[in-house]
Amino acid sequence: MQRGQVNKTKKDTTNTYPKILFTNIFTFFNLINCVLFFLVCLTGSYQNGLFVFVVFSNVIINLFQEVRSKRTLDKLALLKVAKADVYRDGKLENLPIHKLVMDDVLRLKSGDQVPTDAKVIQGSLEVNESLLTGEMDTIHKQPADELFSGSFITAGEALCQVIHVGADNYIAKINKEAKTIKRQKYLIQGSLNKIIRWISLILVPLCTLLFVKQFYFSHATFNTAILRTVAAAVGMFPEGLFLLTSVTLTISAVYLARKKVMVQELNCIDALARVDVLCLDKTGTITEGKMTVEKTISFHSETPLAEITGNLMAQLPDQNPTAMALRTFFPEKKTYQMQQVVPFSSDRKFSCVTFEGQGTYFIGAASILLGTNHEAVLKQERQLAEEGYRVIVLVHSAQGYEEAGLPTDIEPLGFYLLSDTIREDAKETLEYFRSQAIQCKIISGDDPVTVSQIAKKVNLPGAADFIDVSKLTATELKEAVSKYQIFGRVTPQQKKEMVLYLKEQGHTVAMTGDGVNDVLALKEADCSIAMASGVDAARQVSNLVLLENQFDALPSVMDEGRRVINNITRSGSLVLVQVLFSIMITMGTLLSGTTYPFEPIQLTIINACFVGIPTFFLNFEPDFNRIKGDFMTTIFKNAFPTALTITVGTLLIINFGYWFNSSSKALSIMSIIFTAWNYRLIQKKVYPAINSYRTMIFFSTQILYFAALIVGRDLFNLGNTSYLNLILLIALLNFSAYMQRFVDKGIELLMRRYTKKRALQKVQN
Repeated sequence: MQRGQVNKTKKDTTNTYPKILFTNIFTFFNLINCVLFFLVCLTGSYQNGLFVFVVFSNVIINLFQEVRSKRTLDKLALLKVAKADVYRDGKLENLPIHKLVMDDVLRLKSGDQVPTDAKVIQGSLEVNESLLTGEMDTIHKQPADELFSGSFITAGEALCQVIHVGADNYIAKINKEAKTIKRQKYLIQGSLNKIIRWISLILVPLCTLLFVKQFYFSHATFNTAILRTVAAAVGMFPEGLFLLTSVTLTISAVYLARKKVMVQELNCIDALARVDVLCLDKTGTITEGKMTVEKTISFHSETPLAEITGNLMAQLPDQNPTAMALRTFFPEKKTYQMQQVVPFSSDRKFSCVTFEGQGTYFIGAASILLGTNHEAVLKQERQLAEEGYRVIVLVHSAQGYEEAGLPTDIEPLGFYLLSDTIREDAKETLEYFRSQAIQCKIISGDDPVTVSQIAKKVNLPGAADFIDVSKLTATELKEAVSKYQIFGRVTPQQKKEMVLYLKEQGHTVAMTGDGVNDVLALKEADCSIAMASGVDAARQVSNLVLLENQFDALPSVMDEGRRVINNITRSGSLVLVQVLFSIMITMGTLLSGTTYPFEPIQLTIINACFVGIPTFFLNFEPDFNRIKGDFMTTIFKNAFPTALTITVGTLLIINFGYWFNSSSKALSIMSIIFTAWNYRLIQKKVYPAINSYRTMIFFSTQILYFAALIVGRDLFNLGNTSYLNLILLIALLNFSAYMQRFVDKGIELLMRRYTKKRALQKVQN
């Protein structure tokens, strides 16, 4: 213990509460808005600082989501705390696994999970390493053989000496390697980051020039120049898009939580909506990790197969998947008197029981128990194995079993045909993915023939074509990953490489898994999905955790991702309008006109009534259509015609007003009415009135907007307009719809030409 050789690992599975608080408060987004709020406070016009509530809302929502995920994951970790039998001072004690030290002597028996890397020093064990390797076959461990932490003891009992502790354990090393891989970047997150970078480059110089222009050249008062400059900055900064994305993704995470799906990373919902390839681990995903007796074949009609097997199961101590399946199918009986029991061993490949007056019954591998004089039975066994069954033979001998060798009078009585237990929901779930044009690839450490047969049972396309990955080079694997659907004998490193190859080919890849052998691939996938029953390492690196291991939750999870992204794309188009027209009007004000036409509070009311409130309610609408097009391109294409129209119209209003000595309050009311009208036009484009719900939402928010302008005239710093200005406003309102359509058609034409040019270049290349 003094040397630190204790089985403790650094508890970095989740962020600490201070770190969560720090990372959500101290951001560039919050810094900009706090500086702008401070400038507003200098003017004493506190109502213009209402935009700062967006900052608070964004921080609170993100904190809520991260803390909720942390608490759920921590609870899962607590449920996995285990103890082990260990000898201390000659006495057997049951201690928590984090108290084990180097060279401790453990007693491991059937049903135990190996708590730390060890070696067998006395006795023998049957070990299932499927969580580490993906292979279901048990492995026999004798003295001097090593045990890996995370594997399960299926039979036997042994004393084992601890050889690695803490970070030196096999599982810990895999987990550490996984953590060195870079986190995924998601499309919406990446688009927001791009917008922030662009805004960061232009916001400070543009706003500085705008303040100088207004204060020194247009002779506006200091307070007016500050407020109008802050309004321009608030308009340029897409705070509404941040809040909208956070709110929508958090609501989605809460919805998924009700379906027992924990979202550990909000942005993964973005990737989930775009998935076109789903990589499935066989064990624990399509199958339950258990064996089932499908049927029996008796070679002699008079053989009491059920009674013999029931007596065998009552006497044998075997706890491996095959024995458990036989016990489920054949109820235990004790109608025979037992004389000798020989448990199953992976070296022997069989087990047997000698009964008084009945002779000895063996169950195990046909190739071991039957000789060349039973060639017909062996041929039948091979044919059944090729069909995907795990074939166990029952044989009889009048003699007892001796270590020297098998009896010579062995007679085969029948076959037990076993298979992996398919999840009840697997076929229906995979059918959903096929209907959505999502490729499903089964990647397993098991035998490819077995995997292929399971794929056939769930009607997976391409199930008959499989490949043994252990025989492939890196180049061959890269070619195979696009051709085949079924992969067997895949190592953890190869799983990771396959995911990377698929991503290189332009696919958006989701990966499911529950074992250590899946961790590296889970980390590299665009969206990773873990089973709660799996190892901690798999859960920690995954974006989504199925808390009840429910494979049938994936379709609803996929639909939720599409609903969220489709709605964010629509509402994001409305938000981007303000960003674009704020930049363009600022540049236009620098070249002509006097002052920026808006105050912060005026933009706040427009945002609330034409963007924030309606999109909040409309983001609940179901829309499960497959995602098409790039997020940034789509929202820009939708937003630019409206933003350009608002820019042209607003600059005409402020310059026309300047020529006729109109008051700034009169120009403000004209500008915000014109802006609101154009928002109404883009609402009709992005959210067509296909149902009464949408109509009601938009009608209500528009009534709210005009009521707010009337009631809060002084609050919004608005004034009366002249008849001449009113005529201009009416003309611009009629002109705006035509201009938006004209710009929209121009963008469509340019995009078609660009797409055609790119396609031609691709063909030439």
